[in-house]
Amino acid sequence: MCLVIDCCTLASVFDESNTQHKEFAPVRHWLFKGKGKLIYGGTHYVEELERAPRYLGIFVELGRSKKAIKINTSVVDGLESEIKNQVKTKKFNDPHLIAIMRASGCRTVCTADEKAMPFLKSQALYGVGSKRAKIYSREKNKKLLRDTCDDECPVDRS
Repeated sequence: MCLVIDCCTLASVFDESNTQHKEFAPVRHWLFKGKGKLIYGGTHYVEELERAPRYLGIFVELGRSKKAIKINTSVVDGLESEIKNQVKTKKFNDPHLIAIMRASGCRTVCTADEKAMPFLKSQALYGVGSKRAKIYSREKNKKLLRDTCDDECPVDRS
C-alpha cells in the first residue's frame, strides 16, 4: 500500500520533537518498518520539499529501499493544471496532491490540513470510476496503513 504525505505534515510524521508526532508516528513506522510506500512528484511538490531540506534525506533513504516512488513530473503537472481549472477557489491550495494521487493510482493521503480535506474527499476531482480517497489525519486512522498490497500499489511511472 502507498500514501502521499502533504508537505505541511512532514514534520509531524518525521520529527519526533514535533507536537503532533504522536498522531503521525504510525506513518513513519509503517514506512520504515512495514511495507508502506511514499508517493510523490510534480513540480509543486518537489518545490515544497526543497523548502524543507531536512526531509530530503528521508526521501533519498526511502528511495534507495524502493519505498519512495517519484511519479512523472509532466503527468502530475498536467493533472494539477486540470484540477486547478476545475476548482476555482483560493481556499484549496493542494491540487498537486490530488494530481499525484490520480497519476499514481494511490488513494491515501496523509495531512493535518483541515481546509484541504473537503477537496481531497471530493470524488469529482478524481474522475469517473475512481475509488474514494482516504485521509490519514491522526493516530485513529492507522488502520489505513496496511501491509497488504492490493489495487493501491502504483506502478513506478517516473
